[in-house]
Amino acid sequence: MRIFLDSNVLISGIYSPVGAPYKILRLHLTERLRIVVCQLVINEVIRNLKAKKPEGLPVLYRLLSNSPPEIAANPRAEDINIWKKYLDNEDAIILAAAIHARVDCFITGDKHFHSAALQAQKMNLKNLTPAEFVAAYK
Repeated sequence: MRIFLDSNVLISGIYSPVGAPYKILRLHLTERLRIVVCQLVINEVIRNLKAKKPEGLPVLYRLLSNSPPEIAANPRAEDINIWKKYLDNEDAIILAAAIHARVDCFITGDKHFHSAALQAQKMNLKNLTPAEFVAAYK
């Protein structure tokens, strides 16, 4: 199973050793699923950890070195533009990358993806919170 993670899920999983985001990272580390991200997600995670939780950077670097996620290709401009009706530019890029990567689902804790996610379901992309994914994965 391949799942696309939004930056908030990665940050939460790195910062806290409990909760659904951490469980998702553990599933990736034990090779029970494959995490997919785009370069923008990695950039957001690094930027946010540097600004708010720099102690999480070594954990991120170990993850990227020892069990790197799959890096999705950058989406096409026309694909990004579809989602700009619902999301700001960076989030439109992330959602377009998830759709383009043809993952099994998109995991985010951000509520603002909801209206875009409803449209994305038409493209066979499930949108779940980390808790919903962990509950369904069992």
